[in-house]
Amino acid sequence: MTRFSKWLPQTLSARLILLILLAIALSQGASLLVYRVERMRAMRDIVQEECLGRVVSVYRLAQAIPPEDRKTTLQAVETPLTRYWISREEPQADKKWVETARKHLLRAISGMQRIHRSESPFASDTFQSTPHLSWRNISTSAWLPEQTVYVLPLPEWNGFGFSLKLGDGQWLNTVYVKPSYLLSPALTPGYYTALLATIVIFLMAALFIARRISRPLRQLTSAAERLGCGEQETLLVPEGPADIRATMEAFNRMQIRLHRFISDRTRMLAAVGHDLRTPITSLRLRAEFVQDEEVRERIIATLDEMQAMTEAALALARSEAVADPSRVVDLNALLQSLCDDLMDLGWDVAYHSHERLPCHCRPDAVRRAVRNVIENAIRYGSRAKVSLQPKQTGAGDAITGLDILVRDEGPGIPESEHEKVFEPFVRAETSRNTSTGGVGLGLAITRSIIRGHGGDVSLHNLPEGLEVCLHLPLGEASAKEESDLARRLW
Repeated sequence: MTRFSKWLPQTLSARLILLILLAIALSQGASLLVYRVERMRAMRDIVQEECLGRVVSVYRLAQAIPPEDRKTTLQAVETPLTRYWISREEPQADKKWVETARKHLLRAISGMQRIHRSESPFASDTFQSTPHLSWRNISTSAWLPEQTVYVLPLPEWNGFGFSLKLGDGQWLNTVYVKPSYLLSPALTPGYYTALLATIVIFLMAALFIARRISRPLRQLTSAAERLGCGEQETLLVPEGPADIRATMEAFNRMQIRLHRFISDRTRMLAAVGHDLRTPITSLRLRAEFVQDEEVRERIIATLDEMQAMTEAALALARSEAVADPSRVVDLNALLQSLCDDLMDLGWDVAYHSHERLPCHCRPDAVRRAVRNVIENAIRYGSRAKVSLQPKQTGAGDAITGLDILVRDEGPGIPESEHEKVFEPFVRAETSRNTSTGGVGLGLAITRSIIRGHGGDVSLHNLPEGLEVCLHLPLGEASAKEESDLARRLW
């Protein structure tokens, strides 16, 4: 199924059009088959009546001439498709009459020009099959009311055999056969015109229906992609068929519930953080009255750690709540500005500049995520090297994403710990000193922000240190906006 599906069109509109074209092909094939069958049946009836009229005319001619002149006269009125001969025996349902008819059909007609490639329109292989003999008689004929006409249908030969008894007791035999190429229904230009008109009409209808179906689906896909990137999405206007409208309404309800859940959780965490500040401040004031200096310093340090963890938890909640709106920015300029600000603070940060690369993102959130990684690089590796690289699916292909790489010269992190360090309050530095290891929320906030953009964060150990890769995808929804910004910038 997988091998077959890769040859199918990938879009709904294309598959719908293909389905309609296949339906047209099947219907036209069935119509043509019925047409051929009915035409052959009608042709046999017409041929029988036509041949019967000729036989009656030849019968009257044979009755009117002397017996010794009949053979010459009958050969003179023969046609390439009709043969006449006189016999003394009554026609029997055996192969003898068929063999005689075959010989007469294959003999040349004297005095006539060549027809096609031989003097007879029939090839020897035309009569390979022997018809099933079943004589029937027409007792009452419009041409010969008093004479019984014996008729032998020859469907294998596309013809008929006739036999009538003459007045002197002899029998007039007639075989009338048409080659298959004469009976094949020729498709007229009118048929092809009607077929083309049908295809055009159905294609236009298919395009209209496909657009009516695919347009709301594209809107739903784009809205779901933006919602997955954490944007504040407006409610969709349901349109299209009933099933799609119901899906869009369900998406709107899901969107409302999701934003409500995030808002409620953010408010809860903010309230908890705010309420914790009061007892922490109270404990800090009471710690000042502790006489033992060493105990007092430990208590204050613990309170400072609690304060830092509270602020970090609130920062994590705010990062998931998505405060700033998304827009298209030059990511290269954003990173250059961030690194310049950090270098002004005395940090050892180097940025490898790249060409202008537009990116649809929340710039404040991305700036914060990159700053968290740079802070870790400075804390554990003394310096940070930042670079921006476009990601492509292959050579010469369009850009599908952007990779922000931050390298340090620290000891790195064991691969077994790569996933664990992204968990909240987990630190690679085992001590509880917040000045050396923080509170363990930097990478958790960074991953939350980057995944909110539809990307991800990964760690790679290098010989000279640790590399953190922040991947930001370029979705289809923002491709047009990014290309427009690129044209403006360039």
